Amino acid sequence: MKEYTVGSVIRALSWGVLLGGVAGFALGMLLAPEKGSKLRRRFSYRLESLGKQVSDLADQMLNPEAESEARRTGDELVADARERAQSIRSDIDALLGEVRQHGSSRPSSPPPVL
Repeated sequence: MKEYTVGSVIRALSWGVLLGGVAGFALGMLLAPEKGSKLRRRFSYRLESLGKQVSDLADQMLNPEAESEARRTGDELVADARERAQSIRSDIDALLGEVRQHGSSRPSSPPPVL
């Protein structure tokens, strides 16, 4: 069975994106019902947008360890929430210990009737 490396998968994906983009462009140009100047303007905008998306995707694939600001902020929030939850658990355990200690030292008497 053939083993695929990360490099070969990225290369195949890149070729697929490139060939798919070329085929889509060719079909779009053949089937476009717009004037040439308007079509060229729209095409240049979409080509720039596609180039940026491909560049961003390549950066993400080549640098997977680079975290985004949102990811770092989310991780910080989760860590803070865990610390607070642990603090609350400790406080509750301490209070329960006090209640148990005071409860066992009192003589048991029925609760007052209201």
